[in-house]
Amino acid sequence: MRQIIILENEAKVSSRILALVAVIIIGVAALAAAMILYGHNGQSTQTPQQEVVIYADYSASVAQPFFDNFTKDTGIKVIPVYGAMGTLVGKLVASKSNPQADVLFGGAPSAYIGAAEQGVLMPYKVPVLQNYSAYINNPSLYAPNWTWYSFTYNILGIVVNTNLINKTQYPVSWWNLTQPQYKGKIIIENPSTSTTTGLGFFSLIWQIYIKQYGFTNGTIMFKQYVRALLNNTIPPITPDDEHAETVVGEGTGGITIDWINGPVLYHEINGYPLIPIMVQQNILGPTAMGIVNGAPHLSAAEKFINWVLSYEGQSLLPKIFLKPPIMNYQNITPPPYFPSLAQEEQYAFPYSQTFTVEEQQNITNIFNQYASTVG
Repeated sequence: MRQIIILENEAKVSSRILALVAVIIIGVAALAAAMILYGHNGQSTQTPQQEVVIYADYSASVAQPFFDNFTKDTGIKVIPVYGAMGTLVGKLVASKSNPQADVLFGGAPSAYIGAAEQGVLMPYKVPVLQNYSAYINNPSLYAPNWTWYSFTYNILGIVVNTNLINKTQYPVSWWNLTQPQYKGKIIIENPSTSTTTGLGFFSLIWQIYIKQYGFTNGTIMFKQYVRALLNNTIPPITPDDEHAETVVGEGTGGITIDWINGPVLYHEINGYPLIPIMVQQNILGPTAMGIVNGAPHLSAAEKFINWVLSYEGQSLLPKIFLKPPIMNYQNITPPPYFPSLAQEEQYAFPYSQTFTVEEQQNITNIFNQYASTVG
């Protein structure tokens, strides 16, 4: 009997030892897995999700679907900062010693020329563009040093609220806007903040007068035009085209100036009764992007630029921004209200982006000189 009891005790001890060994083996395995995951110092060695900070000259309702598609295709999270181009460039300059953004996206080349002169954009030769002759042979589409490059184009026109302006009263030229019949019907953007639309428009008018009458007389006539236009304008003077479209769309004024995709976009998104009107002597405006000098997420910024110019990115432009692609990929149909580049060149004025940059302060000063007449 004593022998049987001893054997039973030995069996219990062996069972406990085996159980203890199993626990130790499991613990060691778990510890090894944890060390692989977190490293010997307890910090995770998993690669965090990449992200890219984009300063965008768009509203969130317009650009966010585009950014969401980029994230879906690449896994890179977009942190957007939306605003008027003048404000965004100002932020880049203010944080020049400690850059917070990676990409400047949207807006006219004139804003990028100014930003590059301030040293806030870095050169980047986009691989897909280097052998694309249709792009390389058009110097208006990119900077010689590749600090900015266009990804689509647009056309400056007049926007009308069809509920407020009778069809027989639609303005058909820039010069119509100074006529007495439009007094109290126009919303204007401030060129100091709206450096894509507001500044571009006033620069266009000045350039047209200079071409027709020379610099001195053209400048006198430009000032007369600004005074007459602002006399027909009502408050508020808006900071950018998003605000202008909203004010006119919701029933104030009835007329503003914007790129021709804008009223169609806001009609689709907000139901505003807006339509674009094409006029002659307009601006054929490339829409640009560029990488911020010292971008904290440079690799992700380059991936974003390349994606925008890929088939995937370009195919979304007509669907999301209602704008044509800049790349000649097959099976991408531009919006129907956009004339071909060949047709648009017959309407467009030979607009100088450089003139706009050089005369920005003068344009703003002339605007401010007569802004008190608004309202």
